[in-house]
Amino acid sequence: ETDTLLNKKSGLLGLTGSNDLRAVIEGAHRGEERSALGLAMFVYRVRKYIGAYTAALDGQVDAVVFSAGIGENSSIIRGLILEPLKGMGMVVSSAVNEATVGGRQGDISDPSSRVRLLVIPTDEELAIAQQTLQASGVVAAGGGGVRLGMAPSRRVCGPAQQRP
Repeated sequence: ETDTLLNKKSGLLGLTGSNDLRAVIEGAHRGEERSALGLAMFVYRVRKYIGAYTAALDGQVDAVVFSAGIGENSSIIRGLILEPLKGMGMVVSSAVNEATVGGRQGDISDPSSRVRLLVIPTDEELAIAQQTLQASGVVAAGGGGVRLGMAPSRRVCGPAQQRP
């Protein structure tokens, strides 16, 4: 029971009643106190990790990458995370950030930013296919491309190659 409570019913879900950040954002916009608190806590935790990793790298950060569902699709969350980090050289271009959604890849950094702020879509199916081929010995780790019969427009590529 404790395991279920801690691992399935707490965090954002326990605080707001939803584990869907889109619903939490909508609730916060409607003035729901728990949603606003959940959103603030989520953004704070991401900022805290960026700050901790920046400190661990002695401030020598080349880029911050936003990926996966929230990172790729929520310009609101990216903006909330990045806006207070200007003092760390992370300056977001609001216009470019807002336009970089829906699977678009881009550099959302303002020209004055010392750190590149990137949105890079994930391709989990391709990663699974690559790892499966490597584990089965069909392709050596980091090896050349192999055309996949199930998706003829995609190739499994080594690090020196680009995906078509």
